Amino acid sequence: MDSKRLSRREMLHQTSAIARCTPLAGALVEKLAHATAATQDVPDYPLKSERKIRIGVVGGGFGRDFQWHEDPNCVVHAVSDLRSDRREALMKTYKCDRSYESLEKLILDKDIEAVAIFTGAPDHARHVIMTMNAGKHVICAVPACLTIEEARQLRQVKQKTGLTYMMAETSYYRAHCMAARNMSSSPRWWKGVSRLSISMRRWR
Repeated sequence: MDSKRLSRREMLHQTSAIARCTPLAGALVEKLAHATAATQDVPDYPLKSERKIRIGVVGGGFGRDFQWHEDPNCVVHAVSDLRSDRREALMKTYKCDRSYESLEKLILDKDIEAVAIFTGAPDHARHVIMTMNAGKHVICAVPACLTIEEARQLRQVKQKTGLTYMMAETSYYRAHCMAARNMSSSPRWWKGVSRLSISMRRWR
């Protein structure tokens, strides 16, 4: 037990390291907040078209965490959830004035080109197949399916319709990741990371 105790000199050294880290960490958090706001208006790729893809978002829990309405080539045309409070939350998040009580009703909307599915995991394969058979492209949360048979059915509907299916195992479009990409392009960001890394190594 005694062998693990810090000497007074070691304690002062580590306390000093923490003190040096704290302002830097605060500065990085502040920069992250500014970078997040900046990414709302500036796309991280050159626009190739002015056309906006009209999508439907299904699932008012996890489905609210994506920034579809911030993409310059996308507009949330309608939303859906079985619960009215979640439908209201989706409409508020995506600044959308059209909602449906179920996915089955939403996919009948002929103006919708693609559907983002964030329903319960056991329903993913069934909902994807239903949506693609209705002529819509799909992005769906993980897992894609729960059985080998469902995987076969997904493959078959993709081949039959020729539509796009994307399994959404990505955080690329989450706000904090968009902000991190913006920050990482700045030399000042890497200088700050280097200083923090050095301070943390000293603290250890």
